Amino acid sequence: MSELDTQTTMVSLFCLGLSILIFERTRGGLNKSPLPPGPPQHGIAGNIKDIPSTKEWESYTAMGKKYGPIVYLRVLTRRIVVVNTMHVAADLFDKRSNIYSDRPRFPMLNELMGWWWNTGLMPYGSYWREHRRVLHHYFNQDAVKRYYELQTRTNLAFLRSLMESPTDFWHHIRWSAGANILNLSYGIEVAPKNDPWIVLADESIESIAKGGLPGSYFVDWLPVFKHLPEWFPGAGFKKRAREWHQLSTRMLHAPLEWVKDQMSQGNAPPSMAAELLEHGLEGRKVPMDVIRNVSAVIYLGGADTTVSIIDAFFLCITLHRDKQRAAQEELDRVVGYGRMPVFSDRESLPYVNAVMLEVMRMFPVTPLGIPRRVMEDDEYAGMRIPKGATVLANIWGMLRDEAEYDNPHVFVPERFVKDGAVNTSIRDPRTVFFGFGKRICAGRHFADSSVWLVVATVLACFNIRPAKDEHGNDIIPSTEMRSGLLSCPLQFECEIVPRSEDARRLILSTSDQI
Repeated sequence: MSELDTQTTMVSLFCLGLSILIFERTRGGLNKSPLPPGPPQHGIAGNIKDIPSTKEWESYTAMGKKYGPIVYLRVLTRRIVVVNTMHVAADLFDKRSNIYSDRPRFPMLNELMGWWWNTGLMPYGSYWREHRRVLHHYFNQDAVKRYYELQTRTNLAFLRSLMESPTDFWHHIRWSAGANILNLSYGIEVAPKNDPWIVLADESIESIAKGGLPGSYFVDWLPVFKHLPEWFPGAGFKKRAREWHQLSTRMLHAPLEWVKDQMSQGNAPPSMAAELLEHGLEGRKVPMDVIRNVSAVIYLGGADTTVSIIDAFFLCITLHRDKQRAAQEELDRVVGYGRMPVFSDRESLPYVNAVMLEVMRMFPVTPLGIPRRVMEDDEYAGMRIPKGATVLANIWGMLRDEAEYDNPHVFVPERFVKDGAVNTSIRDPRTVFFGFGKRICAGRHFADSSVWLVVATVLACFNIRPAKDEHGNDIIPSTEMRSGLLSCPLQFECEIVPRSEDARRLILSTSDQI
């Protein structure tokens, strides 16, 4: 950027600042309904000091208790609406999904970091629907049953790894999720350790977590900043974005190029990508960019949602050994000791299912959802939600709402069980956990089955307890979550040991059959 361009940029910013107050006072057209309540605004900056940088979901939940279920904030010219209750979320995102299914502009994440190809971040429209059609074909509720064998095989290898090197459980979780999804999407068999495809996914997810939440970087509030050179004071985000852009590019192109190379040699294993390249979808050719984007988003999505939930499961079971024993008692009674739990056992294991649901309730992967953009002026409960506003769904707050769940900050799987069966009077957290309306997670059924199998088999085979310090005292792990667009518990230690010699032999015998 030349000196003249830099001066022009700064003058533009100055003029923008002077116009912000006029913008705020005149925007709204004929709709004179009041905006939702929120913290007091301060001049041109608006609520910039009220935007949290850590534990964002907790801050917005506190605002909701003070101002109501819908909270309004403004930062410069960007309007933000935070939805804090399930009732309002259903009314807006489900019942009015035709105007609440768009995405806002993501200057840092999409334009600088290069994640524009992620279906979950795409603007609502025909291009997005083309991607969604492919995803639905492969991941609808019936389609995912064809992957049970793959999930079972990968899970058996995961259990054996846990038994042989339990202190590496953090790595094993990531390997298991990556092995499933890479095999399914590209036919790639991953290495047991230091697999480059797993490392790429892990680094990519970390970058999205840091750069993905709007407001994490000032360029999200003033997109004109993306034109600043890296050497300009305050433009260090440009260097980080350039480095992170390499991850998105590799994830998008490298695995599909591997598939195409294998196909040219006649050695391509069965996979979604190979099938789409050779046969299209239901007899119709699928554009190359759609195949590339969809395959990569499955690779990415399968390596974040599943990993985060399983991390949280290990944390909860480490902290709540009484719940662990209750689940094991049910498994011993229903499944017995001579075999592994399988998918057909699921309906007979309501408490095991409840453990999974309670983990998901307490530790949502996207605590504030993926931001939405309202496509036209709307009115709700006498309040005006202005066109173009960024709308956040505070999923963490909804799943910790006292009106929905008693003792919401306490791990209580029993809330989902009544008289030995599923308690249908309590809201299933998956109706919120995976999002809303037309933007609900396309891979939710695959993630749900993958996680359930891990939860059931780990509880059946292992005892999990806190690690010990040098004095023999329990090291109690923290329940803190990583801040950002994607969240998970902070890394911790625990002890993982087979429940019995029979459990050890069962793991060995079943994994030997892979």
